[in-house]
Amino acid sequence: MPRYPYKPLGPQYIRVLELHPGSIDAPLVCNIVTQPIDGNPYDALSYVWGDPTPVALVKCIDEADEGELGIGHGLAQALIAFRLPKHTRCIWIDALCINQNDVAERQSQVRLMGAVYGNAKYVLCWLGPFNDQDAESRARLAVRFLRAFNDSPDGHLQAARDHLHSGEDVEETDGQLLKSWLAIKELFDLEYFHRAWIIQEVGLAQHARFFWGRQDVWLDWSEVAAFSSFMDANGASVINTLQLKSWVANHINLVWATDYDGKPVHTFVEVLHWARVHRSTDPRDYIYALLSHPSAKVDGKLLVQPNYTITTAQAYIQLAMNVIDRTKSLQILAFVDHHEEAGLLTLPTWVPDWHALNLVAPLRCPTNAASPTDESFSFMGSGNGVVLKCHGIFVDTLRAMSNMVEPSELTVTTLEKEMKKRIPFLIDHIWTKTVVEPGIPLASVGEFLASLSLVLTGGYRENLDSTSGESREQQRSDFAAWILEYERIRLPGHSDGLYSSLPPEDKDLVDDMAAKGSAHQFIQDMTWTSMCRKVFRTEAGHIGLGPRIMKEDDVCVVVRGAVYPLILRRCDASFQLIGPALLYGFMSGEAEQLRLNRTTHEEFEII
Repeated sequence: MPRYPYKPLGPQYIRVLELHPGSIDAPLVCNIVTQPIDGNPYDALSYVWGDPTPVALVKCIDEADEGELGIGHGLAQALIAFRLPKHTRCIWIDALCINQNDVAERQSQVRLMGAVYGNAKYVLCWLGPFNDQDAESRARLAVRFLRAFNDSPDGHLQAARDHLHSGEDVEETDGQLLKSWLAIKELFDLEYFHRAWIIQEVGLAQHARFFWGRQDVWLDWSEVAAFSSFMDANGASVINTLQLKSWVANHINLVWATDYDGKPVHTFVEVLHWARVHRSTDPRDYIYALLSHPSAKVDGKLLVQPNYTITTAQAYIQLAMNVIDRTKSLQILAFVDHHEEAGLLTLPTWVPDWHALNLVAPLRCPTNAASPTDESFSFMGSGNGVVLKCHGIFVDTLRAMSNMVEPSELTVTTLEKEMKKRIPFLIDHIWTKTVVEPGIPLASVGEFLASLSLVLTGGYRENLDSTSGESREQQRSDFAAWILEYERIRLPGHSDGLYSSLPPEDKDLVDDMAAKGSAHQFIQDMTWTSMCRKVFRTEAGHIGLGPRIMKEDDVCVVVRGAVYPLILRRCDASFQLIGPALLYGFMSGEAEQLRLNRTTHEEFEII
């Protein structure tokens, strides 16, 4: 048969498939119906595109024409799985309902995607087929265990900690418990959860249900959302021990989080950050797939329009400039995360590469280093060489730093396991690299505990502000308890590290504080903030947490309109942005007072 001839769509119109019933091996046939987006009820399919090379044909029929369209392996499996045996199913599928060869139509339909999934009666989420003969039993185990976990999350999480952090090899722990967690791990390893478009497809659904391998193995999104949210808030050590990717699903929760008035909790750049761990065939869709989010509009107008005729670099630069210009904020600079090796895109250093693999969670602190808005910035140049000119205060030069914090290595179990880590005894390593070797003096051990506990956790304990009051004291106690966890596994009579180098009165201080603290709580609180970052100290002795690629002689500045201090690298008369930082003593507007004490503030040209 000839290829099916698409007809133009009017504004606010979509195509819906009426999928004919049939047995598992019957040819795929559908009617294509054009209707208003809020017309007759339909379901919407959410699935992994995968390799688009056609492996099957769908016969498509409308009121005037018929023809065939080729579909990839993933879609063919999904259609067979969801085709009803005796009844027609009305379903919207992007690969077939959008003319993928018509760029203008793709752009116009992308603008409607949020409404397409929001209006669908059900969003059918196809996780994919079973990959081996035992996969179905593991899938059913994962479903049963996740539901049991949600019924009693605290008890199940504690059981996991008891076994996984006991110091024994994981394989020697409770066999059935381990099988259950590995089944959960297999669920979140599925490629489906790592697609950029599911953030919209699932997040906007009235009712989203995940189907794994067959229609009677399923979980509702509400069940997955509850599990992943609880684990992110309480189970960081278990997540890292098992390399469990439930946090990828929780990012959908974070993207669509609202306050009591129903307003988005996060700005559009924060939303883009939560989404950047997902994957997309077209890197421009890291932006365009989220334009249905309420925060994508400022004063009722989209920050950027989908445009598949420009390059990915142009799309990212355009978005960054629009965000800065229309929000009068440099918040977007806090989401720059450069890798050790140059990326595939040529971008100014101040423009986030939403396509690059992201290793860090957003920095967070209850207080701001500078005013969140400013109008003194400007842009200079064009194309990929746009320079950002902004104003602020030079604080200090970096003089010492630790190695990168590995989140999977934060839990303390046994001496044998500790010595296998890339950085054994992390707290001793930080002490050696930032205090002992550079010879930068400390005001006191108490000040060290206060400053390091704040920057490692971003000033949060159990997701509540810990920058003052009883919560601050409790977090310092948690930090002290974590220090003593390392001492617990030391050999008797050792003389290495932070604790052993302290005078008796400071050891007594740490002991007294640790008696009221929880090492486990400190590990939970520090994991997402400190992961894949480095602890540093400046010439004047300030302690901070910054990007993994920073070097000695980089400088720390506080820029007006930016939420966090920035690490910059001199490049002749200009600077490269290395990334955002936390700097103890400069997280509550202290730089503004520093500015008032000086006659001028500085201009920074960031290339």
